[in-house]
Amino acid sequence: EEKIFMARVAEQAERFDDMVDFLRPILSEKGGDFSVEERNLLSVGFKNLIGGKRTAIRTISAIEQNPKYSKFSDALGQYKKKIEGELGKDCQDIINMIK
Repeated sequence: EEKIFMARVAEQAERFDDMVDFLRPILSEKGGDFSVEERNLLSVGFKNLIGGKRTAIRTISAIEQNPKYSKFSDALGQYKKKIEGELGKDCQDIINMIK
């Protein structure tokens, strides 16, 4: 009950990584058998968690296309790979949670 409450607080604070973290122990206990509320909270948290990273990747890709910033292409590429790695990890985490 406290974890659900804290997940709601994290949602209001737009701390979606924390929201997913609060839900993680509840979901691992239930093994995929979630209540409607838990499923909705997970959906909102995960959607917003990955949405920010996807936006960041698109932004960096757009900057990479600008010839004005070509001298920074290595740094931009590394930064984009870092975010892509985080995104991949988040996606794998959610898959593991709902198995």
